[in-house]
Amino acid sequence: MAVQSIPNADPETVRAFVTQEKKPATPTASSIVTPSTATAGCQPVGLIPITVRLRPEIAGALKRASLERQLAGSEFFSQQEIVERALAAWLRENGHWNE
Repeated sequence: MAVQSIPNADPETVRAFVTQEKKPATPTASSIVTPSTATAGCQPVGLIPITVRLRPEIAGALKRASLERQLAGSEFFSQQEIVERALAAWLRENGHWNE
């Protein structure tokens, strides 16, 4: 999906997201997130790092979904949240996890 087809997308924000550019150390007033809006759902107690390899088309689709959800102001948009929710649903459906 091209940047032009995402409504109200700031091309600089899209470019920075896709290229994973680091932002300046000094936060601007618009970039400061208050704790109440940081996470609407549950707060993780601790995260355990794991490594997986994905096919390029899946990794690209995940990154694109994350960007589109972020630009749309969705409740959850990070790659971490998307993968965690999808994996939790799969584990529940297949009887490997009872939450």
